[in-house]
Amino acid sequence: MVLGIYVEHSLHCLSKEMWRQAMAISTQLPDSPFGQAYTGLDRALTEQIRALIARLQEIGLVRADIDGPALGELIFNNMNMMFIEFVKRDEAKIPELRAAIRRQNRILVTAIGV
Repeated sequence: MVLGIYVEHSLHCLSKEMWRQAMAISTQLPDSPFGQAYTGLDRALTEQIRALIARLQEIGLVRADIDGPALGELIFNNMNMMFIEFVKRDEAKIPELRAAIRRQNRILVTAIGV
């Protein structure tokens, strides 16, 4: 799952403490070069998910009547919030986060599937 790759890769780059600092800086200084870069990365990840949804619609795995771009944003926003909650707790582990993401996305997959 692409979301699992995003989450696991993020911890190869930065520790949870570093992520907390990065999130704080991007919130406190959104117009700084760092804040803009952080926001740009979130936008790029959102666009990847939107493109994936569009492709799944093209091949008939996601209902065509679904607003694909909004669905991509919804999936990213939910995963991002779950990642923020994960980063806030040092004791939280990746398998726990992956299971939570799968549990929540299972509902979406059922709702949007053909």
